[in-house]
Order: sequence, then structure tokens, then C-alpha cells
Amino acid sequence: MRESRGRSRLRARPSIDLTPMVDVVFLLVIFFMVSTTFITMESGLPVDLPSAQTSVTEPSTLPTVTITKDESIFIGGAQVSQAQLVDAVRKQMASSGYTTVVLRADASVPHGLVVTVMDLIKQAGAKRLAIATGG
Repeated sequence: MRESRGRSRLRARPSIDLTPMVDVVFLLVIFFMVSTTFITMESGLPVDLPSAQTSVTEPSTLPTVTITKDESIFIGGAQVSQAQLVDAVRKQMASSGYTTVVLRADASVPHGLVVTVMDLIKQAGAKRLAIATGG
């Protein structure tokens, strides 16, 4: 039999290397910091959006039509009339490559005007229409 009285065995203590986890957390922090800088609102037009309990805020590069409180219609920051809206929406969709259009209408705008603008957007060839709400 072997005796190991004089010898002491050194065992390495198991440890968890935190370096990869710190790297991942650091990359996530950088990702969220960079991605939040790209969140912008449509050209700063003052619109009191109607609120919804299920609304989700997402950044958008989609063509956006805005109807202000005084019933003015804007697309891409430029004011247009109802007669010019169809052509303006077509140009915005062609330049952006998207067929979805976002409609931002002030809460005080009459429902009839919103429906008319929605119809004009569809006439311009939009496949989908997203209605912006406040959060």
C-alpha cells in the first residue's frame, strides 16, 4: 500500500471566469445606447396623438402623413393639400421603397377628415396603413 502522508495534493479550486459575461454585458450596453440614438419623431410637428392602452413605440423610417390640429396635412415635413396628397405619397413610397404609410393625426381632428386622408393614402398605392398613437 502506498502511503501519502508526506505529500499534500494541491487541488485547483473551481472558479467561474467572468470575463466573457462582462464582455457580453458591455456589448449589450453599447448596442442599446447606439440604438436609442436613432429613435426620432416625425419632423417635430406638434400633434396631440390619441392615446391607446396597447400602443407600442417604434422608430419609423416609413413615409409619414401628419394631420395637425388646424387640419393641415403634411408629408415628409412639407404641407400638401388633399389634391396633392396622392402624388406626394406615391413619391415618398417610391423614394423610401416602403408600401406602408404611417398616419399621425391630432386627437381633435374630425373623424371624417382622417377617413378621407386614409382613403387618399390607399389610392396612392399603399398596401398597409399604420395609425400612430400616443403612449
